[in-house]
Amino acid sequence: MTAASGLTLYVYDSQTGGVSCGEALTVVKHFHAAIAGRQGSGSNDAVNETVDGWLCTSGPPAAQGGTTCSKGEQTVFAAVVPAE
Repeated sequence: MTAASGLTLYVYDSQTGGVSCGEALTVVKHFHAAIAGRQGSGSNDAVNETVDGWLCTSGPPAAQGGTTCSKGEQTVFAAVVPAE
């Protein structure tokens, strides 16, 4: 999926942690929609936001930072896919 920074993210399968693949993708999509315009692809700053009851953080895109969302014991990860 495309992150708010314009970079491509791979959302990891979180089913072992009790989160369906569809829910993980939805949370990451909602988070990046919520932070749209707040983090450019060359940014060195992390961005935090709470969406759908999940606390999410997008690491600095300039450092290939990914996204982590957590709610209770559940965690969702998304990593930046390297440009080819």
